[in-house]
Amino acid sequence: MTSGADVALRERVRAQIAPNGTVPWWPLLLGAGWFVQVLLRLALARGRHVPLYVPDEVGYLLGGRLFAGGPAGDMTGRPLYYCGYSLLLVPANWISNNPATVYQLVLAINALIGAAALPLAYVALKRIGVPQIPAYIAATLTALLPSSVHYSQFALTDAVMPVAVLAWLLLAHSWLTSGRLTSGVGASVLAAYLSWIHVRGFVVVVVFAGLLAVTWWRRWADRRGVVVMAWVLVATTMIGVQLNDWLRSQLYPRGTYQLEGLLFDRLTSLSGLGWTLSLTAGKFWYLIVSTWGIAGVGLVALTIAVIRDRTAVETRIIAALALISTVGLALATSAATPDENTVANFVYGRYLTCVAPVLFMAAAVLAVRSPALTALRAAPIASAAAVIAGSLVWLHAGDRLSKDFFLSTDFPETSFLTWNWNELRLWPATLMALVLLTGVAALVAYGGNHALAVSAGLIAAVNLAAVLAATGHIVDHWDRRYAANTSLKQQLRPDDKVGVNFPDLDWRVWVLHAFQSRHGLVPIDRTGRFPLPADLTLVVVPWTMGTPPRQSWPAAPPNWHIVTAHAPGTGGWVAWRRTN
Repeated sequence: MTSGADVALRERVRAQIAPNGTVPWWPLLLGAGWFVQVLLRLALARGRHVPLYVPDEVGYLLGGRLFAGGPAGDMTGRPLYYCGYSLLLVPANWISNNPATVYQLVLAINALIGAAALPLAYVALKRIGVPQIPAYIAATLTALLPSSVHYSQFALTDAVMPVAVLAWLLLAHSWLTSGRLTSGVGASVLAAYLSWIHVRGFVVVVVFAGLLAVTWWRRWADRRGVVVMAWVLVATTMIGVQLNDWLRSQLYPRGTYQLEGLLFDRLTSLSGLGWTLSLTAGKFWYLIVSTWGIAGVGLVALTIAVIRDRTAVETRIIAALALISTVGLALATSAATPDENTVANFVYGRYLTCVAPVLFMAAAVLAVRSPALTALRAAPIASAAAVIAGSLVWLHAGDRLSKDFFLSTDFPETSFLTWNWNELRLWPATLMALVLLTGVAALVAYGGNHALAVSAGLIAAVNLAAVLAATGHIVDHWDRRYAANTSLKQQLRPDDKVGVNFPDLDWRVWVLHAFQSRHGLVPIDRTGRFPLPADLTLVVVPWTMGTPPRQSWPAAPPNWHIVTAHAPGTGGWVAWRRTN
């Protein structure tokens, strides 16, 4: 006898098979494309075991370990690193308690999630009418954006936020077009979850709440459904707030670095507003230049979609959501940025990477549907925007662009454009990006039948070249250097209990050691006034310039000896081990 369940299963299978009896290729191609993207990210991250973005990466890693039931670290005095991304890292900590293995597993999680940009982008492009082949090509290029691939090599929110933003907009569009409450609730949950991941997510929550209010007022959807979505949005956001409060109490026992007062001052004074607007210009400059000008075309495309009456209402609303979110993210993150005497104060790309895929897709739609408009109007407008934004940065920052601290990990695309990994060259980077944009736009408009394919190939080649160059010159370089100068990995044993002289030791050192130690860190006093905990096996103390390593811990008991010493001076440290 054949059960009803078997019959239903056969019917579902038949529905997925083409009339000639073959399985449709597009789901397989999407799966293959996603898999290739995963492999690319894993290949780039091979051999990585040490966080480079300290304290950011360590904050998220310690949060993941804590949520998995592991020991609490101590991130006192650092900014609060939100719980949303750390929760994704829990499986890595369940699989292994070896910090190096956990870090590799975290990068694998990044790869699995980040590669989902390809199928999500394909679905979004198909939904707004882009044919299958151009949609697949554009989705592949979207997943290959250098920023998305680069940040997948770190335990940072920027590895997953672009996918979360894209999925949020896709669900919001599904709700607007179909009226399905499940899609609307999903969009509310994702918008709220973005606020769990990073403070930037609160901008998305506010923007989506505004859409719900307008939808309720204009009756664009069932009002009862809108109320349900609003309650879900608020409730899910508040759950994240509570989780972050608990995380703060566990990992920041003596408080976090607060930015609220800075944000208020920046938005209520003329000098603060000037700083905010200048940094906002810097973020837009980097967004445009780091995508070879294509994100600028995407901004033009979204603006056209919003104001053009012929565009479907649902698409216009989503375009407006994306535009408002982009501007809001740039303004909010600029107002809350402290002056740390770095070039990244004035020009920074990470905070807008989450919207870069959406802007790239918008540019691709414009190129497919209106190639002449792309070349004759959108590309020149994007170029002008880059030049204006760059000029504002140059006028505001002045010689600080060359004198302040430059860290290449913050500038992968611009360093590639100028092939300079030691300083920001604002105008050469601008010129190179706009030359690329002009070449692609000319190909799209005047290149004939194969113009789109040739343009796509050119963009893919440049994207891959940028990613490979950034990995070799930035990620691998700093991984070797940081591991050699800061890592405690070579000296640690699985059962080690590590004591640290917190007040005097450079925070970058002890923050990394807090992740590498499986049992957390114990504060110690190196003057000998207080006895050492009996279970300590390893102690890390600062090493001052001009003194021998043995003087780093004058009160060391007789049964302790030095096992390693690193870089005397600022950040110098010595590790001592107990001998029984």
